[in-house]
Amino acid sequence: MTQVTNSIQIHGPLAAVFDLVTTTRFWPQWHPATIGVGGVTERPFQPGDKIRERARIGAHTYEGSWTVTEYERPAHATLLGESGRIQIRYAFEQAGDQVVYSRTLDYHPEDFAASTPDPARLAALMHAQSQQALQKLKALVEQILADEAKVAILG
Repeated sequence: MTQVTNSIQIHGPLAAVFDLVTTTRFWPQWHPATIGVGGVTERPFQPGDKIRERARIGAHTYEGSWTVTEYERPAHATLLGESGRIQIRYAFEQAGDQVVYSRTLDYHPEDFAASTPDPARLAALMHAQSQQALQKLKALVEQILADEAKVAILG
């Protein structure tokens, strides 16, 4: 099993950041591997929810379902892939006016051999995609929260 962890600080209140990160309709906007999502997409996911994802890692496309197996709003959530061989853990912690968000991916390299048979190269690719994802996620969440604040002031 290989583990890839990435973290970033997102400006905003903990519950609002948690809700936006766990709303899967945004995945294609922030994660470079995600091509599309289905299932629970229009609200923050909750325990037992299932999400279908189509993703591209390297030149290969994968499809599968995630199930929310652990969930404690607004602290953490875990998604388990249908094979039981891949999971993603989200962790959130308020630090002043920032939320420290960490995303940990656990996977078996042989399951992604179609992307690259070299486990070290695959880990580097997964880490790079996750880091890019978190940078895009930060910008997206902060923009949504800023837009909502403007609407609240004008409303």
